[in-house]
Amino acid sequence: MAKDTNNKILAIIYSDKNEFLLLKTNPKTMKIDSWYVVTGGVKENEDYEGAVKREIQEETNLEILKITPTNLFFDYEWPKDSGKIKHEKVFLVSVKHAIPKLSAWEHLDYKWLAKEEFIDTIYWYEQDKSNLKELLSGLK
Repeated sequence: MAKDTNNKILAIIYSDKNEFLLLKTNPKTMKIDSWYVVTGGVKENEDYEGAVKREIQEETNLEILKITPTNLFFDYEWPKDSGKIKHEKVFLVSVKHAIPKLSAWEHLDYKWLAKEEFIDTIYWYEQDKSNLKELLSGLK
């Protein structure tokens, strides 16, 4: 099995019904208890877009219509105090609206939301969500 690199993806999923997907993380395995999006590591010999496709397949099994890279990214240390810096790129991903197939190991629930409610509800690295609002401003 290919090992993870220090590169990660964050996929903001929106459907052909103009709704955004949030996933309830499993705090026992994910070390966070919040509403979030699909994220994951980029494996050796995998590009970012390949990681987006794989992670969405693994975490939701939704049919991808379009993947759009963005200029937004986060650099952070994980695990905390490890000295390992992760580089996480953000992607917008259009999917066919459906009920996602969740893995209970990672997510306990899901909800499709209008954009404003999605922005209000999502756990975001920074308290200020202006970069998220700007990123989604072009979407309905």
